[in-house]
Amino acid sequence: MESGKSQLWFLIIVCLVSTAVSQLRNCEKGWFPFGNHCYKFSSSTATFKHAMIFCNNHGAELLELHTKAEEDWIDLQCRVRGYSYGVWLGLSDIQTEGKFVSLSDARKPRGNFRNWMKGEPNNSGHNEHCAMYWITRRGWNDDQCTNKLNIVYKK
Repeated sequence: MESGKSQLWFLIIVCLVSTAVSQLRNCEKGWFPFGNHCYKFSSSTATFKHAMIFCNNHGAELLELHTKAEEDWIDLQCRVRGYSYGVWLGLSDIQTEGKFVSLSDARKPRGNFRNWMKGEPNNSGHNEHCAMYWITRRGWNDDQCTNKLNIVYKK
């Protein structure tokens, strides 16, 4: 029985490694694969506006989270890198208060996944129009666009 379990675990590990290796071929150097996308993690912080510019310059988009699995993976990557506060999400309600839309297509976020923290978005101080993933609280928050947060690029 133990031999059978060992073989099964070996096959699972081989499959996971081969999947990761095949995905790595699709991502440029310095980018990390997850699912069908490649991600790059900033080593510095920027305002929301500058984060969008940096993403555009990399031929990428600002992070949009579509599944809990993706969010969990991003959370782990951020913690490993020592990000202390949060990362920008590619969502904003700057045009219509309370209506957060995707920067990639100016529509409401794709899919049904949302992880706003309780009471958020709340537009505190009437000047929170940019979405962020708050690492320490493991949820989404609206924040001032002029704050400086880490950036996750997504292709």
